[in-house]
Amino acid sequence: MWLLAMVIGDDPTDETLMERFLDGDARAMGTLYDRHARSLKAFVAQQGAARPDDVVQDTFLRVIRNGAGFKGQAKFRTWLFTIGRNLCIDASRRDRFRSGPSLDAPTRGDEGPTLGERVSNDSPESDASRQAADGQFRTAFEEAMAKLPTEQREVFAMRELSGLSFAEIAEATDCNENTVKSRMRYALKALRDALQDHI
Repeated sequence: MWLLAMVIGDDPTDETLMERFLDGDARAMGTLYDRHARSLKAFVAQQGAARPDDVVQDTFLRVIRNGAGFKGQAKFRTWLFTIGRNLCIDASRRDRFRSGPSLDAPTRGDEGPTLGERVSNDSPESDASRQAADGQFRTAFEEAMAKLPTEQREVFAMRELSGLSFAEIAEATDCNENTVKSRMRYALKALRDALQDHI
C-alpha cells in the first residue's frame, strides 16, 4: 500500500514512514529526522539541555532501537517528544542543574534564528536606544523563563517553540489537556508580569 503512495507521490504520514522503517526502509527514518529534528532541538534546548544536538541524536537512536514498540496508538511526533522529554529529565537528574536557555542558542538548527531574535521586535530600527531596549528585554525574558516552574517552561516550549498541540503535549507529558492548558496560562501570566516593563 505504501508503495502505491510512493508512486502517486503522496506525502506519507509520520506513522506510515515509521511502518516503512520497520519494514526495512532506512530512508524513511531519514525523512522523519528531517521533519522533526529542528523542532525537537528547539524544545530540548529550551529545557536546558547542555548539548541539544546530542539529545536529538539520542532520541532518534532510542526511536531506532525501540521502533518495534511503536504501535501507532499515539502520533509519532508525540512519541518522539516524549522520548526527548524523558532524556532531558534524566539528564537534569544526573546533573542536578537546570539552566535557562541561552538567548544566543539557535532555535532551529545551527543557522536558525536565536531565541533572542525570535522574541525581539522584527522592526528594522537600529538606533542605540532601541538596541539597548532589546538587550534588556532579552535578558529579562531569559530570566523570566528560568524562573518558571519546570512544568510550565516545558509546556511553553512545546507549544511556542515546537508547535505541538495541547493534545500532543498532554500525551507527551502524561497529563490531561486541561492541566496542560492551565500550565500554559500560568506560564503566559508569569512571563507577562515579569516583562510588563519591557513590553
